[in-house]
Amino acid sequence: MTIIDPPTTTTSLKMSDNHESPPPPSSSIERQQKVVRYDLYRGHPNMHLLPHSEMKTIMSALVNDTSWHKSLNYGANAGDKRLIIALRAFLDRRTCNDDRGDIINIESTTTTTNRELFITNGVSHGLELICATCTQPGDEVWVERPTYFLAPQIFKSNGLIVKALPMMSDRIDGHGDIGCVDIDRLKHSVEEEGQPPPKMMYIIPSYHNPTGRTMTWEERKRLALFAIRHGVILVADEVYHLLDWGTKSLEHHLNSTVLNIQRPCGMVHFNALMQNATQNPTINSAGKIGCCVSVSSFTKIWAPGRLKEYGYIDSQGGVAPFMGTMMRHAIESNLLDTYLDQLRVEYAERCALMCDILKDEPRISIPSLNSPVKRQGGYFIWVQFPSGFSSDDFLTYSIENYGVKFMAGGKCDPFAEGDDTSGRCIRSCARLCIADLDREELASATATFLLAFRSYMELVQPQCT
Repeated sequence: MTIIDPPTTTTSLKMSDNHESPPPPSSSIERQQKVVRYDLYRGHPNMHLLPHSEMKTIMSALVNDTSWHKSLNYGANAGDKRLIIALRAFLDRRTCNDDRGDIINIESTTTTTNRELFITNGVSHGLELICATCTQPGDEVWVERPTYFLAPQIFKSNGLIVKALPMMSDRIDGHGDIGCVDIDRLKHSVEEEGQPPPKMMYIIPSYHNPTGRTMTWEERKRLALFAIRHGVILVADEVYHLLDWGTKSLEHHLNSTVLNIQRPCGMVHFNALMQNATQNPTINSAGKIGCCVSVSSFTKIWAPGRLKEYGYIDSQGGVAPFMGTMMRHAIESNLLDTYLDQLRVEYAERCALMCDILKDEPRISIPSLNSPVKRQGGYFIWVQFPSGFSSDDFLTYSIENYGVKFMAGGKCDPFAEGDDTSGRCIRSCARLCIADLDREELASATATFLLAFRSYMELVQPQCT
């Protein structure tokens, strides 16, 4: 997790007369060059939100702390002990109000020190290590549709066979449940039809990339129980779990007046159910026990201990020990807490800014605003167009005529070639990034996106419903 600078602007969330007017359709020369004026595709943080002054503060503090000298040498395989202690305390502090449901009674018999932490270079590195240490070429990994668009290639690079989890959108003609795993059908296919379970499942339970949906506590528990029962490694990409906010600022966008804004706990907490697995034959029917593994934005993994013995880790030691020392100072000095809070406010305002502009177009909806867990988080807003709409074709039109780039929904579907219900739903959606552009640019980009959409709909209206 990066530490950030305070926001440098206090731009109003509403459109104002100062916003730059959307440009007219481009000339033929510009269309040929496909000039991108506004990039809503790239999932990067804005440069002003990077930890410039905070890094200077940390490095200045290190001058008077000679303990950093050790971080120039090889590090412990799992990561520096002082960093892990600080990180564990930070995570406990930031998640103490998460909804743990009835597993809190089981967890109370254990301590947080029993949750193993392993420092990595980031989520992608964590996925790579899990594949290398816990799978074999030819094993299957089942993923959501849609999913984080770069994850399937990591799995394929390790020789894994990527298949789709059953999704609610597979059997429902519409978008209402897009991005929601059909857990009943998952259980039925394995437990009733005899389909072999996968070696691994990959999910994004909190503020899903790209859909923004958050799984309920009940959904998480059911998936965890399935994994434990059938010996499946359930990998939860929880990169945005702490980068979130309640939807109070978005209440006027919601259909429901009853808000459930408590954040469900991270998937690793459901490993508490494993202690019953060896005693409960209905859970341990596979003769082996699965587990939940969390990969997150703090370059850490709650993972099996075999990572410490993996060849290149055992050879080189833990990764990035010097950066780990700086992160420890960020945690111990409360810089990380302070600026994470500021970052949450910044992104909440950016989310509200984009939603306020998009609400003027009734043919575009934001499914995550109507999900059971009334929280938002992360970098992206997933928008849904009318049925039959092609976001790929619209993307081409938008870039060529208005200079607005975004991620077409099909980019997030590893099985986009198919013409099934889920594929059609996904291809009629798009992912918009709220994090990269400056506030003024974000407002102009969203307004121009709407202008491009309305212009495009005039051309294709008869094909969409």
